[in-house]
Amino acid sequence: MRKILLTLSALTLMTSVAMAAPVTDLQKGQSVAGYSYWNTKINVDNYDFGKINTNGFYAETAIDEKLIVGIETMKGSKSTTISGVAVSADTRFTDVSLKYKLNKNVQLIAGNRSYDTNVSIAGTSASDTTSKFFYGVGTTTDINKNTTAYASIIHSDIADDWQIGVNHNLSKNVGLNVNYRSYSEDGFSLKGLGAGIAYKF
Repeated sequence: MRKILLTLSALTLMTSVAMAAPVTDLQKGQSVAGYSYWNTKINVDNYDFGKINTNGFYAETAIDEKLIVGIETMKGSKSTTISGVAVSADTRFTDVSLKYKLNKNVQLIAGNRSYDTNVSIAGTSASDTTSKFFYGVGTTTDINKNTTAYASIIHSDIADDWQIGVNHNLSKNVGLNVNYRSYSEDGFSLKGLGAGIAYKF
């Protein structure tokens, strides 16, 4: 029974994953649209629940020299059997964010995240929807003319999430991203590598 409860906790808490888009420096009038993938290890009270794959899309636009508005949605699902009981969950979050550029390398981040969760235990389903305010900071530094390293940390009243990564421009408009993300709250963590592709226009 304890394993089932832990699994339910893990699957339900997956909805609070804070997977913010990569930190990108946009100039006034520029926009970026991208795809993100994250392969993460789930741990609840030191119990390893294996890995989960999440996929998502994001878009951001610089409305002036200082302000960037964005939207992102990510979805993940996990199914497992514990003591003969089938447990599964589908989760999605949608962020609406505002970034304020203090300078070329530092952005303040704030926004609202909506979580949608559907959990099924032995064929019995339940769902939940909630929203959380989040805030944080992102920073970038140029490695060379085509590659930028970045780091960000986001906080809500339930968790902390940080990521470090590298954006590499394949061309003027197309870029690749590789990152490592870590999310944690009391007794619960998600950690793993991510990657993505983006188009700037």
